[in-house]
Amino acid sequence: MAKKTVTIDFAKLAGERAEFIKENPWLIPAGLAIQMIPLAMLIHGHVKKNIYKKKLQIEREKTKQLELQYQNDHPHGHHRHHSHRNGGYHNFDPTAPQQL
Repeated sequence: MAKKTVTIDFAKLAGERAEFIKENPWLIPAGLAIQMIPLAMLIHGHVKKNIYKKKLQIEREKTKQLELQYQNDHPHGHHRHHSHRNGGYHNFDPTAPQQL
């Protein structure tokens, strides 16, 4: 089998293209609009990503500040007071008032 060579006449192709555009001038803005839609979506997504990234950084910083503030307010860590009387339970039954 012999190899076939393909020759393209670019001058003829450019002429046909120019003629087609002259016959259908509305294709220029329509083609540009179709190409701009993905670009606009890309830019919009990039801007939104940066906005949410900044919001996340702000919330993380707030969390860090609250943790530091809590640690400063409670320097000994978690310290709970437990009652050792009555097996660790408080008796909340109403009692009669005591006379002084």
